[in-house]
Amino acid sequence: MSGRYQTFEQPLNERIRMCLRVETLMKRFHYFEALKGDWSAYSALLTILELTSLLERGDLKQELMKELERQHGALKALSKHQEIDHSKLDIILSKQKDALERLHRLDGKLGEHLKRDDFLLGIKQRTSIPGGSCDFDLPQLRFWLNREHEERVANLQEWVEPYCRLEEVIELVLKTIRDSAASRPVVADKGFYQKPLDTKQSTQLIRIGIAADELIYPEISAGKHRYSVRFMRVNSITAVPTQVKEDVEFLLSRCTL
Repeated sequence: MSGRYQTFEQPLNERIRMCLRVETLMKRFHYFEALKGDWSAYSALLTILELTSLLERGDLKQELMKELERQHGALKALSKHQEIDHSKLDIILSKQKDALERLHRLDGKLGEHLKRDDFLLGIKQRTSIPGGSCDFDLPQLRFWLNREHEERVANLQEWVEPYCRLEEVIELVLKTIRDSAASRPVVADKGFYQKPLDTKQSTQLIRIGIAADELIYPEISAGKHRYSVRFMRVNSITAVPTQVKEDVEFLLSRCTL
């Protein structure tokens, strides 16, 4: 296999699914925030509004607290084993305690600080309409987009600040989960791989690594008792993908912390 891999992930519960969505949106925000230009600023602003809509669907702050406490308890139990790197474990446990304290300091419901901003509310209402944020629909938005790059970035950073604090905690949660399992090479027989899930363990995430030069991707599905991976070949981005008929070697990580 090639030395470089494409990585695909499949969350196995709603908590981790939400964390991955926030992680993706924050990466998109940082990308557009760093670029100069009014359309980059507009894309960064839309990402903030998308984050706000996502976080309205549940109490991610409480879910992260539960996840940190769960991870902290699981890792603390490992300290009894002699072969564990105790110095590394102590650092992780300390970071988790600090993350819990930071979450406690996040006052109110996430996104509430933007609901008091008429400028952002107006944009959010128009984004549900195709092309609804044209200059003639939202002249105040065009006025903001015409401001200097530094001024726009300062506004964006103010609006996204609570989400950045959330992002730091999510990074810790996901890194701990991802690092909990080493990848191992396995083979999908004629492009299909299926294994049972150990119900005594709480599988959080399945990670698939495919050689970067392969023109295939995995379709991952999972239930309570088993998970499966079906590899699809991309002949052309406009053509319908077809299932791979030959054996596929790939890297598998089953994160069960």
